[in-house]
Amino acid sequence: MKLSIALANLKPGTGKTTTSVLLAYALHRRGLDVALADCDPAGSALAWSDAVEGFPFGVYGLAVKDAGKRLAGIAGPDTIVVADLPQAEDHGAIVRSVLRRVDEITIPVAPTTIEVERTSGMGDILDEVAEVRAEKARVAVLLNRVVGGARSGSDVRDAFTELGYDVLQSQIPRREVYALAFGVEPQIRPGDPFDLLAETYLTRAGLL
Repeated sequence: MKLSIALANLKPGTGKTTTSVLLAYALHRRGLDVALADCDPAGSALAWSDAVEGFPFGVYGLAVKDAGKRLAGIAGPDTIVVADLPQAEDHGAIVRSVLRRVDEITIPVAPTTIEVERTSGMGDILDEVAEVRAEKARVAVLLNRVVGGARSGSDVRDAFTELGYDVLQSQIPRREVYALAFGVEPQIRPGDPFDLLAETYLTRAGLL
């Protein structure tokens, strides 16, 4: 595969599925070969695909403990794989399996104090995974549901930076269209936050 990206967090409800699906659409809109791996036993990405009579790219159910090993089986040499992971607190084996294999590990978090505190648990998992990886992953925080004009976004960005995290310059604003996105055919346009996020990943991978 050309590039693999995993969205991971300790807790549920952090926007992993919405981010994974809309990012996959943004990459597909750019003419790239995309595969979406739904590694969550809840199967939300698969259900979303069913609700819109299929995404325009492959969606694969990989809610298994060796999900990481199976990623290569859904991808060709030019495929970008986006992996939607379950919450690590309940499905640690699946999450660790994928994090051992992907190029990009992204932690989506809302700009709140409690989200910063919760991320300490993800740090422990990342340290554990790093010890068994053949190569170092690119790890970053993605600020999600950011309120425009509020200080919370910049304050949390500074907090994560002080903790030693790489915080992506691209961030996802809090918009009703994203909150209500499930079950609707996504429309990603040039310059949309998810288009810019796709560009960020391609740049980080040296593909732009």
